[in-house]
Amino acid sequence: MEAQTETQQICVFPQEVDSYINGKIEKNGSGGRPHFLSTAAKTGNPKEVLLDILEAAWLKNKSIGSLSRKYQTTYQTIWRMTQDLEPWKQALITFMQQVPRRKLFYNEDGDTSDYETVQIYIRRCHRDGVRTYKGQIHKAEKCWQFLKYKDPANWTADDVQGFLQAKKEGSQSAFLDGIRVVAPQIKDPNSQHYVSTGRFREKLRLRKKDLFSAEVKELVHALEKMNMTYHATVFKLAVSGGFREGKEGKAGITGISWDRFKQNFTRVDDYETKVRGGIWWRDCPTDLFWPGLPQELKKIWVARGKPITDKLIMGGYPELTKIYKEIREALAIYFKDKVDPSLFKEYITLKPHDADKIHCNLLWEAEVPLESVAGQYLGRGEGIGLFGRGWLDINTIKKHYLSLTQRSERHQKIMQKVRDYSQRFNGGH
Repeated sequence: MEAQTETQQICVFPQEVDSYINGKIEKNGSGGRPHFLSTAAKTGNPKEVLLDILEAAWLKNKSIGSLSRKYQTTYQTIWRMTQDLEPWKQALITFMQQVPRRKLFYNEDGDTSDYETVQIYIRRCHRDGVRTYKGQIHKAEKCWQFLKYKDPANWTADDVQGFLQAKKEGSQSAFLDGIRVVAPQIKDPNSQHYVSTGRFREKLRLRKKDLFSAEVKELVHALEKMNMTYHATVFKLAVSGGFREGKEGKAGITGISWDRFKQNFTRVDDYETKVRGGIWWRDCPTDLFWPGLPQELKKIWVARGKPITDKLIMGGYPELTKIYKEIREALAIYFKDKVDPSLFKEYITLKPHDADKIHCNLLWEAEVPLESVAGQYLGRGEGIGLFGRGWLDINTIKKHYLSLTQRSERHQKIMQKVRDYSQRFNGGH
């Protein structure tokens, strides 16, 4: 109880500073030029304005010049206030650090924030044309509420990890993404408050898909033998383009409508939302791995009455998950006791998101340079991937998609080269 009382006493706003603010406001009644705090009193809370300035100057080391420009007053005014309040500096710093101040984390109407780090992120998103930034801000806002409205610039690794531990495991990754965009110290590997994604990143715990040409050929053959031609067509299209599944609207394979197919169904436009606020990947080849796939797509289109704006997967994401569930069930029956247990597990755990992993695996096996797999951003929401939907970043492909296992033909070629070398190394020809 004594410790609690002591903390409360420490965090009391200094009465002398209250008197200082009131004195500056009342001084204007005697005429003369109104003080900066008097002007602030007409439009808001002068105490909060003063605390914002002191927080920027004393805790964030902002220059007097930058603050005078921000608050549209003179350098002398800001400097004099910091000097006047110097005797109570430590008490004010303690108050600002320990007492929650209900600032506005994000204003939907004005697209603004009372926090500098959040506002910087908003400006950067406007500059880069990112459309999805609001969702990230709202995720970070949950952490802000958990931490009793603490400024994101002052969040520590312990703060963030405490918040994440209180969330469900499957959602921790998404919340961390939002936190890292508004609290740069959490993202910076050189910061003492760095929180890596490895601990909370669900995707990093997911196993990459160890399926290459031989297994994919076997998988498609099994589906066709079981008269699941529509399922096989959807799977082949997803693998050919490397499309994400898409969960709503026009994104991913579930967002592909018939009017996006071109050149007799050999090319298709795909929209992906996750990078740079959304990218249209133009002219993705549908005949990349299966030359007959364009005709299969055309056959479905004709059977449905040659629609224009309808979608290939008419039921959206629920239909896509149903297709893959039926694929897994069929493969479980077809391959039972016919393949190694490890390969059997690959077949019966196939999910919509595995298609883009298999896409990368097959292109790597075909010895396509990863730069070509990654594609190119052309600007204004347009991209081109020579072999389908791009990723833009080679490291992303290596880290999350490409499976460098011994099952691929390319690995076997590499091993044969090593064997040939070893024979020469040991005196052979």
